[in-house]
Order: sequence, then C-alpha cells, then structure tokens
Amino acid sequence: MGLEVLVLGVISGLRPATSQAAVFALLRSPAAARSLLAFSVAGMLASITIGLVVILAFGGVGSVLGRSTFSALFALFAGVASLGFAAGIARGGLPRRGGGSNSHAASALAERLRHPSTAAAALAGIGTHIPGLIYLVALNSIAAARPTLVSATVQVLVYNLLWFAVPLAALTLAIRSPETARVYLDRATAFARRHQDRILVALFGTLGVYLIVKGVLELT
Repeated sequence: MGLEVLVLGVISGLRPATSQAAVFALLRSPAAARSLLAFSVAGMLASITIGLVVILAFGGVGSVLGRSTFSALFALFAGVASLGFAAGIARGGLPRRGGGSNSHAASALAERLRHPSTAAAALAGIGTHIPGLIYLVALNSIAAARPTLVSATVQVLVYNLLWFAVPLAALTLAIRSPETARVYLDRATAFARRHQDRILVALFGTLGVYLIVKGVLELT
C-alpha cells in the first residue's frame, strides 16, 4: 500500500464536495440509516468496479508507451489541471458556493434527498462518486507499480474506504445516536460554508505542485 494512495484517499474523503451535501441531506431524512447504507454500499461498489477497470486500462496504455513515461506524463497533466482548478477558485473564476452552478446542483440534490427511496439514495451514492482528478491520480499511482489483481483490489478498496469516510461516519452516527449526528451535521455545515474555498485552494494547489515535481523528476 503506497503512502501516496493513502494521502489521496484522505484528501478525497475530507475535501468539500457535492457528496457531502447529499450526506447532510440524507442525515435529515426520515430513514437516515437505511438511506445512508444504500448510498454508501452502492457508491462504493460502483467506484471500486470503475477503479479496477481503469487500472487495467492504465496498465495497457503504460505497456505501449512505457509504464514510467505514461505515469510521469499523467502526473504532469494532472498537476497542471489541479493548479488551474485552484487558481480558478482563488480568482473567483469558477462556480462558487454563493450562487454558482455547483452550489445550485448541490442544493437541488439535497432537495431531492429529503424523502428519498432506497433506490434514489443508492443512485445518489453512485452519481456523487464518479471518479475525478484525485481518484485518477491514485489509480495511476497504483497501476504504475504493476500490482497483482489482489493487491490492486486491496488498494482500491482502502482508497474508497477513505473516500467514503464521511458517509460511513454519518451512517455510524445515524445508527448509534441520531441526535448527535444532527449536532455534528450543523457544525460541519457551518464550517464548510466558512472555509470551503480556502480548503479547496490549499488542497488542489499543494497537490498540483507535488504532481508537477513528481512528473518532472520521473521524466529526467
């Protein structure tokens, strides 16, 4: 298990995202535990399956281009994209929580999940965990090490457990102490509203610099 994969999993789990808005909405739903269970299980199964398929694809491309070269080029591309995203947020050029399309999408999702069916909660878990930049970086890191299928599966599973840390923690609280869950929910919502942009700029800025340096070093 590479340290890079673990760190990326923690970043994915803690960074502000639409999935957290869905979790907050499900916590307020009448059958919170059932909905969060469906959300987490369906989302993780889909994400793990996609992750293993992508690793096999990365391995195939790496064998054609040269595994180290492909990994380095992908790191450079991801690093530039990450820095661009961070710069866009810092300059206000990307949709923001105060009225951008991402905010509207999160609000609309939360509205639909106020009284969700089990199927709707499951679909939300899948839809809010489609692999993005950070997951692809983690998958590239796993594939570059040429793991066995068992090793790749374990690493993808661990990454996803970290990525789903918030919904899994919410599920645990909803089962053991619903009232405590709502208290933590209110605190987390307030914190996210105050610090979301700064957290995203710091995370993606640091990740971008790391990936660019990594890519350059691997190419030289």
